[in-house]
Amino acid sequence: MKIKELIYKTPEMTEGKLLEIMNSHLDWIKGDLKERICELHKDPSKPFDLSQAFLDEYDVIQDKKSYLTKSQRDVVVGFVGTCMILMTKGKEVGNE
Repeated sequence: MKIKELIYKTPEMTEGKLLEIMNSHLDWIKGDLKERICELHKDPSKPFDLSQAFLDEYDVIQDKKSYLTKSQRDVVVGFVGTCMILMTKGKEVGNE
């Protein structure tokens, strides 16, 4: 299920709140995955937001059109899912 559909089905969730939580936990992502996400999603005509790029990649993965390896896809799905769980549990950024 895509992010927009998940957020639509749960009114306590907002994309802005999810991005805020993701931004505060980007240090969980190790290795070269951040660089790979940048390569795939950076558009020189727009400001770049790494958290938004992770959400975009999550949707690409759901469409089965991702160019990431299986383990990289697992990390993206796990990261976004964990941040969504934090958000739905009402954890404030920095207070987990």
